[in-house]
Amino acid sequence: MRDWLAESSSLTARLSALAGSIQVKVLYQGWGRPFRSEAKELFSPHRVWLREVALEAQGKRLLFARTCAPVATLRYAGARFSRLGARPLGEVLFTLPRVKRVKVQWTKLSFNLWLPAGEVPRWGRRALYLIGPELPLLVSEFFLPKVFALEERHGMG
Repeated sequence: MRDWLAESSSLTARLSALAGSIQVKVLYQGWGRPFRSEAKELFSPHRVWLREVALEAQGKRLLFARTCAPVATLRYAGARFSRLGARPLGEVLFTLPRVKRVKVQWTKLSFNLWLPAGEVPRWGRRALYLIGPELPLLVSEFFLPKVFALEERHGMG
């Protein structure tokens, strides 16, 4: 579990190596209000671009992710973020010039803030990235127990 929380490169690539083809199911994408803790990290208390997705393999949900970007970040990244569709964020994020992960927080979840009913992740992480001219992007990922079972099945856990 600690290895997943500490992963510094693309989670989608790591999941693909274990589970094969990964599908990104977009749950929401558009403008909205960040949670209070997100607004504090982004210095943007009002409107941000939000993207909430589920990553699945063979029809089984593995994790949920929520991305928040202030207007200036979205303007810098342009359509690369706003038109991702079913592509993983990492496909774009890790190809942008000057991407730097500056902060990672881990949490054990005790309740569900926004995830679909019936889905109960136990652990999550949130990473603050600075892209281009020091513009913030916040990515939160919540791991379902099936993720950890994948590694056990492949003898890596």
